[in-house]
Amino acid sequence: MISFLHQDRGHTFKLQASNWAGWEKLWVDDKLVSQRFNISGQTEYQVSTESGNDYRLTTLVEPDSQLIICRLYRHHNRDFEHVCSLKQGKNHQQRQARRLYLLSAAAMGSAFTLLIW
Repeated sequence: MISFLHQDRGHTFKLQASNWAGWEKLWVDDKLVSQRFNISGQTEYQVSTESGNDYRLTTLVEPDSQLIICRLYRHHNRDFEHVCSLKQGKNHQQRQARRLYLLSAAAMGSAFTLLIW
């Protein structure tokens, strides 16, 4: 699971994306505002906060470095201005894959023990 957390003007934006299944969830101020399936290398969300501020959140995979970049934009004067960017790379994905493998192996070992018992 990859997570990005942005904050701007008292608002919190949290995006979670599954490395394997393609599910994405977006929370704004601790409220789930979007949940969808995405297998492409990029995505875009346009959301409004309860106070009426409009934002755009984009993700993409940088082809050269394979970094996943999540950018937050704030609506300002009929356009969106860049607020901040966060990046995660292959190391994070490899750690997550290793954890999933270890959990799967442990679960399979437990199930096998129960079958034998």
